[in-house]
Amino acid sequence: MINYNKNKLINTTLDKYYETFSHTLDTVDYVPQKYNEKICKYIFKNLKRTFKKIDKEDKNYQKEFTKKLKEKAKTQKKKEETPKKRHKWLDFFKNLFKRKSKNLKKGGN
Repeated sequence: MINYNKNKLINTTLDKYYETFSHTLDTVDYVPQKYNEKICKYIFKNLKRTFKKIDKEDKNYQKEFTKKLKEKAKTQKKKEETPKKRHKWLDFFKNLFKRKSKNLKKGGN
């Protein structure tokens, strides 16, 4: 099953990451290499942190989603288990005629 929620979050995160990284590439010419490496490490560290947040949010989303599915399944099962309402006189006459047919079989008139 494809997890669209997580994919959306990852795409937005990567878009921001690439945008930030592209800004650092523009500065390569006039900023010292050592400083650029620190910036790249910092950006990557934040990216990993964001992915951890995404995983946490996705885990919560999946929990809620499965709870909703279970509740929906329970309600459908309850609907299937509840018998359809029958007319009360229908059962009364059905039982009444069963008794008469039993008496006739025994030999009574």
